Amino acid sequence: MGPIFSVDAELSKNAQNLVFARNGTGKSFLSRAFRYLDLHRQGKDVSKAAFYLVSDESVDAKGSFSFSRGTNALGTLSLEKPGDIVTANVSDTIFHVFSEDFVHDELRDRQYVINGEIENQIAVDSSNIELKDTQEELKKAQEAEQAADAKLRSQLDTAKVESLVEKAGINKNLSEYRRLNLENLLELFSEKPDVPEKTFVSILSDLDSLKSIPAEPVYPETLDLVGSEDIDLKALEKCLQKVTSPSSVSEEIKKKIDAHHGFYETGTQIIQDEHRTTCPFCEQGITAPDPKTIIDAYVSYFADEEEKHKKELRAYFSKLNQKDSSLKEIETQLTRQKSRYDELKHYVPSKKDVEIADGEAALKNARAAISAIKSTLEHKAKTLVSAHSLPAEDLAAHLATINEIIEDNNTKIAELTSAVEKADDERKALQRKACDVFVQEFAINGWFEIEALRNLHKAVQSKQKELIDLEKAAPSTNARDRVADTFELLLKEFFAEKYVFDRKNFVLKRGDKEMERGPHRTLSDGEKTAIAFCYFVACIHRKVASNSDYRKLFLVFDDPITSMSYDFVFSIAQTLKNLNISDQGEVSINPAKIDGNKNRRPDLLVLTHSSYFFNISRTNSVIKKDATFSFYKDGSTHKLVHLHSYVAPFEQQLEHVYRVANGDDPDHATGNAIRQVLEAVGRFCRPDKSHDLSNFITFLAGDQGFQIKSVLINSLSHGTYYDETPSPDDLKLACEEAIAVVERFAIGQLELLKKTG
Repeated sequence: MGPIFSVDAELSKNAQNLVFARNGTGKSFLSRAFRYLDLHRQGKDVSKAAFYLVSDESVDAKGSFSFSRGTNALGTLSLEKPGDIVTANVSDTIFHVFSEDFVHDELRDRQYVINGEIENQIAVDSSNIELKDTQEELKKAQEAEQAADAKLRSQLDTAKVESLVEKAGINKNLSEYRRLNLENLLELFSEKPDVPEKTFVSILSDLDSLKSIPAEPVYPETLDLVGSEDIDLKALEKCLQKVTSPSSVSEEIKKKIDAHHGFYETGTQIIQDEHRTTCPFCEQGITAPDPKTIIDAYVSYFADEEEKHKKELRAYFSKLNQKDSSLKEIETQLTRQKSRYDELKHYVPSKKDVEIADGEAALKNARAAISAIKSTLEHKAKTLVSAHSLPAEDLAAHLATINEIIEDNNTKIAELTSAVEKADDERKALQRKACDVFVQEFAINGWFEIEALRNLHKAVQSKQKELIDLEKAAPSTNARDRVADTFELLLKEFFAEKYVFDRKNFVLKRGDKEMERGPHRTLSDGEKTAIAFCYFVACIHRKVASNSDYRKLFLVFDDPITSMSYDFVFSIAQTLKNLNISDQGEVSINPAKIDGNKNRRPDLLVLTHSSYFFNISRTNSVIKKDATFSFYKDGSTHKLVHLHSYVAPFEQQLEHVYRVANGDDPDHATGNAIRQVLEAVGRFCRPDKSHDLSNFITFLAGDQGFQIKSVLINSLSHGTYYDETPSPDDLKLACEEAIAVVERFAIGQLELLKKTG
């Protein structure tokens, strides 16, 4: 098989054995032979076994493999390459093989998506009537719960379409609508809810109102504020307080002027400005003594303080009349504003209860204050010799009240206008509210069914707990459950809570989150190896048909660690040491459970090329020391010998490279030996320049002047197939270059070889 032409070897009588073999020795072909026995027992195709196992150098293209305990052959393979003839036989043994082939087929090819298609049931060896009865009772309880759940769910789904989609016009993509499911309803209402303040029917009415908004609505206008700066009440107060002595002009002339004040004031002004000698109205002469005396009296009166005081009073009176007129206009505008607002607001549910003021009382008070001031002005004009005060009515306060009303109305009008223009936003808000009220009313109307479903759920939980308690004594007969149990156990041992297994969906998660990039892009190479190891152990449940089969398991490990998984070497070694399986199929890594009777360590054959792992396993009694071996080539045959001390592979690899450099023929292990020698020299002699082999080779080329054909540093191990391999001459040259590096950095190693050579 592969590089193994002939081997006839015997392991120890212990149930667990450990074999060290240098890369290229052929251990991976041994593990592949075990895997074909495993596949054969599972009823899978093994027709390619001869092609992948028989060496190309085999004279007759045939091969055979037999693994026995005493005289009892546990498994045999007869292989003929011509015709792909494979004859396989497996006795009462269940081989379970961890190898590169297992990792590729079960995990890597599936991008580390765990296969949850496990349907086999594991028969218990003694009937468990109570367990089966409880399982049946649980099944009935679940069926009753599922029926009630399906009925209530159907009612909810139908009702929400009829009410929310068809009547309320809600888009099914609305988030509140999507959340309307039975799970959220049950979580939302632990107790029967109260009747909502606003019913679903009233919300539908509001939605209908929004639909009725006119295409071109008549918006109420906003109003300007009433100005108060045109009437200086403090100055007016002073004017009323001022005392003015009467003019010396006769009362008769005063009466005439007061009766037609504007006429006389204009005429007098024209005469003064134009120095006229005739009356500006009748064109009669005014220079004669009689008319001149009268006109002089007019001029004298308009120049007196009495007339000036009255003129000031008349100006205030005029402004008050103007203010009174403006308030009448504002009264009309406020009335029209309120009418339009009240008409439009009924289309917008959020504004239909909002009121704006018509300002009637405030306007009435302001106009009354104006009237009182005007009356005071009239009285003052008749009695300038007396001081008067403003009336008690506070015109400024009344005008401020009117302005507050106008500002408040303007704000509400702007909000209504915006609401009309953004009616779609309000429609969506109402639809969201409709969802909330709908589910609340549905819960009220269907509370009896909801409580019944909850009681059924409690019954299911009770039966599940009862079944769990029983299953602690009798593990599940479902292989899928047992795989999940074991996988969870080992993942927690290796990764704590970093990686967890979702047993329901058979998905590996990082913490409580899905690996969005997929496990194959998230996990490191070392983590992949550790997870593959855990999954492999968990998969023993897929191989058994009954509890009694667990004693038939024979586990074969081909390099349970790789160079990428050294972080997990102790966890893997400890697991192999403490792994035990009960007669009921419970897998444990608790060493206290191992009793050799009901809880036994499974049969193990561990093959490794890692001296580090071998030494750790030997030191920590993972495998007893009398069951540790070395597998190596001796001429045309292979041998298996006890190893009674630690493995120092560097010496063997250096010796191989040295002999090839000095004339021996290279073989398939030469490339890997070159790589291992260079890695060791770099790690121990120049650790500052050898974070990895590529760094060391770069250092050699740059600082030391060496030229290393790194393309030849291949492991050619683990039974990997290569379309092309380096030629013997290239390998010999690479060996010479590697020896030159050793001479430069570790000459003492070569001196020892020469002395023993």
